[in-house]
Amino acid sequence: MSKQTISYVLTAMILGSTALSAESFSITEYVNVTSSVPAYATLNEDVPSERCQDVREEIGNGTQNADVVGAVAGGALGGVLGHQVGGGKGKTAATVGGAIIGVLAGQNIGSKYNTPQNNSYRIVRKCETVYSTKTRQVVSGYTNVAKIKGQEIRVESDHPLKKIPVTVTYSY
Repeated sequence: MSKQTISYVLTAMILGSTALSAESFSITEYVNVTSSVPAYATLNEDVPSERCQDVREEIGNGTQNADVVGAVAGGALGGVLGHQVGGGKGKTAATVGGAIIGVLAGQNIGSKYNTPQNNSYRIVRKCETVYSTKTRQVVSGYTNVAKIKGQEIRVESDHPLKKIPVTVTYSY
């Protein structure tokens, strides 16, 4: 092979490799935002409030245990009287029977005294917590719009942007 042929081959190889590997580079450009439009979200909140009313409440007069006291007193008195009536083995049965009858009679008499004659009342304020649902709109972010080389781009963000960074790749 001659020197001239080797030179042509080397030149062809260099030109071929240059053609096959294209040159390119990238840069970041900052494009001005033309509009920032807020995006909204709907929130539902349970809001507590207190609802109160005055209620009339009965006050007891202290005679609620009169039927118990009457039953005990009647049982004791009936037992003593029954003990006086019987004799021998019948004396025990008469005592028990008298006590039972005395309890029933004493309870009946005591319950008559348990009924309040003069009812007293007081006004008591009763409150309860109630919840109502309130709906409100809040800004959840922004859609930022810009144009670069005739193309519109949109970028979502949590605040309005003034510029949007765009990576541009140039090839030659």
